[in-house]
Amino acid sequence: MSKLLSVSIAIATLAFTTLPAFANPPQPRPTQTSRVRWTPNPRMGSAQRTLSGGRRGQAMAQCNASQTIKPTTLTLLVPKTNQGLTTIEENPTFFLYTETEQPTTAQFILSDPSTAEPVFTQTIKIDRTGISQLTPPVPLKAGTRYRWTVLLACNTGTPKEIIARSFVERIENAELQRQTRTLSDLDQSATFAQQGIWFDAIGSLMKAAEKDPQNLQIKSELRSLLAQVGRPSIEVAQVIQTLFGS
Repeated sequence: MSKLLSVSIAIATLAFTTLPAFANPPQPRPTQTSRVRWTPNPRMGSAQRTLSGGRRGQAMAQCNASQTIKPTTLTLLVPKTNQGLTTIEENPTFFLYTETEQPTTAQFILSDPSTAEPVFTQTIKIDRTGISQLTPPVPLKAGTRYRWTVLLACNTGTPKEIIARSFVERIENAELQRQTRTLSDLDQSATFAQQGIWFDAIGSLMKAAEKDPQNLQIKSELRSLLAQVGRPSIEVAQVIQTLFGS
């Protein structure tokens, strides 16, 4: 069974041994052999472009540390610059990474700014450090900037939650859908990354990892893609450890 499970509504939480912390070296750029090269369009899918003030997406949050338990960390796997937060899929998949020493729960909330109530919510059970993925069954409307929020319970002895949020917007591109329909998952990821469409770029690579977890090229491409969008090197190493075991 592959280490990354494909789900529609259910959550797949994957475990791995936490790597020791180390200083973050400079982030690598895509090499000449990298096929997946992230090229965001600054005029499309940028949280900075459409939002102002302190309500922009904060994709990472951390519980307070205690004397006996390391702080629990929640990270949404999105570009650190909040660029390219787009998809051509009606039902994109969202990925989040949690580092925790104890089982916990999180709540996923998908919100439409034009409605008072969330359009979808789902409780996530997280047993240990790993990646969770969720594909909401509610189709996204094209041209609407949705907010997705994750509330994670902290195991600090007192009731407390941490919040991470980001955004997603579906764009209509029938030609791109036609072009990518017959491509491999890796080639799809490369095409979406070149167009600056984040959710489909990482989603295609995750599918490729699920189908062929021993493929060293897929492993290298995923590591490169996460580094290109500014994810910290220790986080990238842990995600790769989760998916590939080394």
